Amino acid sequence: MKGVLEGIRVLDLSFALNGPIAGRILAELGAEVIKIEPPWGSARDFAPIVNGESINFIFINANKKFITLNLKTKEGVEIFKKLVRVSDVVLTNYRPGVLDKLGIGYEDLKKIKSDIIFVSSSGFGYNNPYSSLPAYDYIIQAMVGMYGVTGLEDLPIKTGPAILDVISGTFAALATLAAIHYKSLTGKGQFVDIAMFDVGLYAMIENIAGVMFEGKGSRFDKRLGNRHPVTAPYALYKTKDGYVFIATASDEQFHKLCKAMKMEHLINDKRFLTNDDRVKHVEELDAIINEWTSSKSSKEAVNILREYDIAVAEIKQPSDVIKEPLVTIRNMLVDVTHPKLGNIKILGSPLKLSETPGIVKEPGYPIGYHNIEIYKKLLNMSEKEIEELKLKGII
Repeated sequence: MKGVLEGIRVLDLSFALNGPIAGRILAELGAEVIKIEPPWGSARDFAPIVNGESINFIFINANKKFITLNLKTKEGVEIFKKLVRVSDVVLTNYRPGVLDKLGIGYEDLKKIKSDIIFVSSSGFGYNNPYSSLPAYDYIIQAMVGMYGVTGLEDLPIKTGPAILDVISGTFAALATLAAIHYKSLTGKGQFVDIAMFDVGLYAMIENIAGVMFEGKGSRFDKRLGNRHPVTAPYALYKTKDGYVFIATASDEQFHKLCKAMKMEHLINDKRFLTNDDRVKHVEELDAIINEWTSSKSSKEAVNILREYDIAVAEIKQPSDVIKEPLVTIRNMLVDVTHPKLGNIKILGSPLKLSETPGIVKEPGYPIGYHNIEIYKKLLNMSEKEIEELKLKGII
């Protein structure tokens, strides 16, 4: 099955997680994504390392083709410009201004190819006092207030995964799709400026809405542990062998929970009649639920509550999740073949479309794996020319 983006060529200059995730999404949808790295590699040392290969890199850069090119050399820059002439999109997560200094910023590239789509996914975006600052996921989380609402009352705690890198990469891919569609309508390319800061603020939409109208120190402006600011019960509860998360968002759901626990009397308890009452008396309510869950194993609690159509889940480790039947049912672990590691499984695509689904067919390959294929096919170089460039440190 052909991908919906077949025929679209993306030059991926990104590294680490934010930019590469955007490239992977486009590749899942069928774009030819050519990852360009310096001859010494880029973010290939992220653990775990197996047989000299970063598994992190292999997962994040699935479906791409891999070439090397030294953009710190004049000849490398000229080769890159030739690649731009036969491509549709340039993707980068370098700080604003870095590529401009090399002569390959958006203004430079649109002189070479007027309809190029230039996608930047940086920490703070272009043309502001923060543009040149270094940025990582957890730095942005701190700046947009995520630490202010995540963790315990006296202890800010970061999220486990680098969620803003992944979300920013997803927004960059979404913006790229919009730019590709616009180009199909008008023939015009454009500059896409995605900032992790903006995306982080967007992710905080409920809290920002809350503090805009309830103010500083309100329930939307503080860390509540595992509780929710506007509904209860909606929290983590101890079991005999771990924890479960139980979420109710209406009176009807709370009534079902009471019936599941054989505590129907709580339905008419004045402390818990409405959601506002339950939020006000959340300490007492959580103590009651916690006593019930503590007498059950996690699986037992989940099975009982799901019989009553209550949203509940056992708290699992990543090592447990990969054994979850739904992972197989949803095709979220797929078999691929790596030239050094052989047959391995990597994460599949969450893009489930009836006609044009996202497909993961290949892992991230070793550095420069497609040099000969790409330089021959796109720039008509001979193998001798390619070898000479390699000896000169250009590729």
